[in-house]
Amino acid sequence: MAIYYHGTIIKNLKELKPFVSPDSNLKYPCVYLTSNKAIAAIYIWNKPFKWMSFHVQDDGIPVVTESFPNHLYEFYNGVSGCIYTCEGDFITDYAVGIKYAAISKEPVKIIDCDIVDNAYERLLQYEREGKLIINRFENLTQDMHDGRTRTVLRTIKNLNLLEEKHPLSVFIKEKFPDLWEQAKKEIKKDVTV
Repeated sequence: MAIYYHGTIIKNLKELKPFVSPDSNLKYPCVYLTSNKAIAAIYIWNKPFKWMSFHVQDDGIPVVTESFPNHLYEFYNGVSGCIYTCEGDFITDYAVGIKYAAISKEPVKIIDCDIVDNAYERLLQYEREGKLIINRFENLTQDMHDGRTRTVLRTIKNLNLLEEKHPLSVFIKEKFPDLWEQAKKEIKKDVTV
């Protein structure tokens, strides 16, 4: 049996229960797990939305990319949680879109719990240990900034954030005011064409 991890802000669990995540590509209840503890740490957040971009390199090291200055600090600092350890033979659904991810459609027994007092500090620790790479906003290339711009504009349009009914609306409007205005102009232009 293999060891897997699950990061969350919810403490004192004995078992992980399947659920449907609105941020997932999967539309059925399941428990999300990873064989990479640093990836589990990325999922310790307390926002009503997900706004974190990361990918996993071929060597298994996750790379987190900030979308705005001090993104990780703002998103994770002061957030506490747990990284639960589980053991089992879990399945992979490639629709999740994350390397080293596994799922279970059944409840999963927890065999250990690593308390995380501050998720930001834990991510920095993993960076120091070479288990995680952080692409800080101030070091992003122009191509990375262009990708961020496309992602933000696509998110505004796809989630109809300009209607300001989604919890992500306030966040996007505050963090990316120039792109918010650009999206308004583009949508207005699309309507008049």
